[in-house]
Amino acid sequence: MDAATGAHALQGNARWVSWRGGLGHAGRILLGAIFLFSGIAKGLTPSEFTQQVAGYGILGPRLTALAAPALIVFEIVLGVALVCAVRPVLTAGASIVLLLIFIGIEAYGLSAGRTEACGCFGAYSSRTPAEVIGEDLLFVLLGAIAIWGSRGWEGLRAGGAGAVLVASLLISTAFVVASPSLPFFNIPVITRLAPGAVLADLKLEKRLPALAEGRHLVALFDVTDARAAGIAEALNALAATQGAPPILGLTPSTEQEIDAFLWTAVPAFEVKRIDREVIPVLYRRLPRFFLVDSGRVTAVYDGAPPEAKDLL
Repeated sequence: MDAATGAHALQGNARWVSWRGGLGHAGRILLGAIFLFSGIAKGLTPSEFTQQVAGYGILGPRLTALAAPALIVFEIVLGVALVCAVRPVLTAGASIVLLLIFIGIEAYGLSAGRTEACGCFGAYSSRTPAEVIGEDLLFVLLGAIAIWGSRGWEGLRAGGAGAVLVASLLISTAFVVASPSLPFFNIPVITRLAPGAVLADLKLEKRLPALAEGRHLVALFDVTDARAAGIAEALNALAATQGAPPILGLTPSTEQEIDAFLWTAVPAFEVKRIDREVIPVLYRRLPRFFLVDSGRVTAVYDGAPPEAKDLL
């Protein structure tokens, strides 16, 4: 091989390496952005994601309460690590393992007749388990491309990588813990429940047409919450107060959980299950209560039912 041929071969190999590396970078950054968005979306409604995980019946209640927020933190940290090129081959491999676990869980849900997806993007996305499996397989392909294109490249140096991991771990943990209390309630994409909102804004116009006439107190709460019995007792007292508006309970809990609650708490008001797609419009943290007058929200109460003097 003469010098010219050798130089041409080297240039061709350099172009191939550069092209492969560019594709690997694109796959890694895109996959990292997906994990980052997924973790943040779950973190906006961590209690809802916890309930979605509990719905699979794989973990007990206590373990689910720990595993769900821990998974949110892990996804955010993994997303940051991928975007910032922290050990790119290792983090891309970890993402593939996590995605395969998700696929296995969804397959298990399908075999058990489950029709609701895992909440991969929190309460802000509604897809079937089959659709989620298809998406996760595409994400696995992104992870494989990231590994293929990153072989031989160490990414961010050790000192910077450690700082990125520690910072993302601390910030994501603080976000998940504080998220329900953060002042996001006036941002329309997060929740539309605020004084002045009408039933159409809350996606309740067709679901609960009775709220369009007269005054009603709507109670949003989880019937499996330890506070549910106390909430029912307080609402029963309100229902017995002369001049108080009719009360309607809405919950994301299952029909079986509602039946158990009705049997034990004996509420003096109707309790209905709300659709998953309505949840992000109404709340990020439970319990929550709002007063409706002729189809328009006039007051919102967080944490505890209003007192009788607030309603009369």
